[in-house]
Amino acid sequence: MKRFENYTAMVTGGGRNIGEGISLAFANAGANVIVCDLDGNNAKATVEKIEAMGGQAMAAVFDVRDREAAFKAVADGIERFGKIDCLVNNAGGSAWLLRKLSDFVDADPDVLDFVLDINIKGTMNCTQAVLPSMIENKCGKIISMSSIAGIVGLPGRTDYSAAKAAIIGFTKALAMEVGQYNICVNCIAPGAIERDGNPFEHMTHLGENGHGGKPSDIADTVLFLAENNYITGENIVVDGGRTLGVSHR
Repeated sequence: MKRFENYTAMVTGGGRNIGEGISLAFANAGANVIVCDLDGNNAKATVEKIEAMGGQAMAAVFDVRDREAAFKAVADGIERFGKIDCLVNNAGGSAWLLRKLSDFVDADPDVLDFVLDINIKGTMNCTQAVLPSMIENKCGKIISMSSIAGIVGLPGRTDYSAAKAAIIGFTKALAMEVGQYNICVNCIAPGAIERDGNPFEHMTHLGENGHGGKPSDIADTVLFLAENNYITGENIVVDGGRTLGVSHR
């Protein structure tokens, strides 16, 4: 029997990079996967990879900022697989997605709304959509993506840093609310993680281990939290020692 057999995971931003890594890791461990993504091609491509390895998956194409769409995706996932055991709030991003990074003093209000909405409101929409069924089942895991930017800050991404810090506070408060239903709520703060297969050799001060991480590093942490029933309200930093500071040797 596989590690996550008879288990269903819903992964937002599941079509590429960290989200794809999480989706494939769950599928490889036997879980059914609801691959959520704004880009239908990316979602469907990940579903096809899962099906090619003999797994079960479905694509849910929607914008996490759209509350109604988030609730529909959850309902569709439950109709297909019967339940959702784990929600991974991975969708998010900074103003870099719009190619509009700036110092806060010059930040465009529309860009601020975009960053706060996709990270905070998106996480809250999907979490609120999945909670009623988890409460009814008296079981569930909610794992959200914070960032080391939410711990130490990141110049040029003040809005993103604020949003990711909010995810940590949201996680802790929600964990206290829903613990009575046997629901564990945690978040993960990644450091520099390679995207689209591109390594980070050009970046300095990546961490004490001297290199960036891979999506599999985050996926391993997600699966660890997904099967643990005694960790809740925590923010797990996975950054290769980046937040330790720069060593002088």
